[in-house]
Amino acid sequence: MPPDKTTEPNKPERKPKKSKPAFFSIENLRSLAIWIVIIFAIRWSVASPYHVPTPSMEPTIKVGDRLLAYKLSYEFKLPFTDIALFGWDKPTHGDIIVFRYPNDPNIDYVKRVVAIGGDDVELRNGYLYINANKRELHDHNFDRSILADIYDNKDDKLLYREGSEQAGYWVMYNKTTQFATRNWPWRGTFKVPQDSVVVIGDNRDNSSDSREWREVPLSYVRGKALFVLWSMFTPQGDPWYRMQFRLNRFGYTLR
Repeated sequence: MPPDKTTEPNKPERKPKKSKPAFFSIENLRSLAIWIVIIFAIRWSVASPYHVPTPSMEPTIKVGDRLLAYKLSYEFKLPFTDIALFGWDKPTHGDIIVFRYPNDPNIDYVKRVVAIGGDDVELRNGYLYINANKRELHDHNFDRSILADIYDNKDDKLLYREGSEQAGYWVMYNKTTQFATRNWPWRGTFKVPQDSVVVIGDNRDNSSDSREWREVPLSYVRGKALFVLWSMFTPQGDPWYRMQFRLNRFGYTLR
């Protein structure tokens, strides 16, 4: 006689395998949308890279630099708005800031803060005065290596360190412009309104800045430029495909 059929006691039933969602499934698209929102929120409120297309801050920031602006340097803004939820500091003298251009807030500029709210500021014969205190210019034309890969005609530039040789920052003037004509404002001093800053480019004779459009409201400040992420340079006269990396600019601290 054939043996009786038996079954294993308490054998668990096999559950059908759950199929993976398709690449363009609702689940994947929802996750992608969440990550996109998170990334843009971080760029808006925490940190964001910026490309520099103009020479107004040379030689400190060079054409082709990709710098990082840290947006938590001064405050925390609600993502996708200009509403500051918390503030712990304000831009001060010498800071390099990214800000909304006062004449067109859809454009971002980068310049150096030279005066803050309540200061009396002026440029007289090329020298910067803050509250009647003169910022010294230290001639650095004995070593012009920092100018090797700038875009704004280096042979027409005079190089200085403003403030002090060690703790100061780079400033350039054109050789062909007389210092006596470098006065701003034309008469007296400019009183910086409260909750504002005055900014000027380090390339003093080739910069659109507060000398043209006055102060920058603090609410327009995006963040503080900290360092160069990476940089590329095309020698003048060469075609675009001869572009090369400035390896010595990678991670370069801005000051």
